[in-house]
Amino acid sequence: MALCTGARNTNQMQCNGTLYRCSCGAEGCKQTYPDGCSDQGFDVYGKCLKCGLIGKYLAISDVQSDRAPRKTPALL
Repeated sequence: MALCTGARNTNQMQCNGTLYRCSCGAEGCKQTYPDGCSDQGFDVYGKCLKCGLIGKYLAISDVQSDRAPRKTPALL
C-alpha cells in the first residue's frame, strides 16, 4: 500500500496512513477528524472531500511504498 506523506496538522509529523483514490480521481488519506492531515482526502466515514461520494474509493498500491518507514533506529 502507498502511504500518505502529508503532515499532521497538530504536530507536523508524517501521517503514514494508507493512501486512497476516489472514483472521481481525488487522492488522499482518511482521518478521524476534519483537517487532520495536509493530504487528507476522506473523512472517517469514507466521504470524498473533493466530490462528496461516500465509499467509492480504493487503496492505492505502490510496490516501492509497500512497507511503513522504520520507526526505531537500526542497532549496530
